[in-house]
Amino acid sequence: MRRPRDIDVSFGGVPARHRVCSAVVRSLSALLTLVAALGLSSMGCVQKPTMKLRGADIAGFQIGFPVVYVNMVAIMDVTNPNSYDVAVRRVRGQVVFANRHGLPVDFQAQGNGLWLPSKQTTRIGVPISIPVQMGWMLLNEAMAAPVIPFRFQGKADVTGTRTFQLEKDDYSLDETGVITRQQLVGALPGAI
Repeated sequence: MRRPRDIDVSFGGVPARHRVCSAVVRSLSALLTLVAALGLSSMGCVQKPTMKLRGADIAGFQIGFPVVYVNMVAIMDVTNPNSYDVAVRRVRGQVVFANRHGLPVDFQAQGNGLWLPSKQTTRIGVPISIPVQMGWMLLNEAMAAPVIPFRFQGKADVTGTRTFQLEKDDYSLDETGVITRQQLVGALPGAI
């Protein structure tokens, strides 16, 4: 004689004990995700990675009508001060040089994003296409001052932790910095 706990009762072709096990697994998965999210939020304040422009390299030229672009790669050091890895999947917005020369930015990282290890500085290259005329205007302004200020305003899609892959889209960015005269001269073809 079978004991009641060994009886398989089917409903829709799935034995009852399998339905109960899958419900328990789903509940445990949801609980682990909640614990991970609470764990991340209890680690303290999330700190925004810091960026420092190191230089720029010429990657080539793009000839279009009527504009010629200088394809550059801005070399940046990005420091992740958090105790967990962060991935940048996409950045979009506008960078404004010298408070008047605007340039759209739309960077899409390959794969699952560009991972920034915790408590480390990562050197990355960000592709930028600058119209040659804008480059020459910036160079003229750089002759009067040793640096040109810039401001980037936009949004980023990021992922927190490699394990739990917690995604946040439209993370607001408002960063300022400067480009030195030497960096600009080194990046523009035929500059003084």
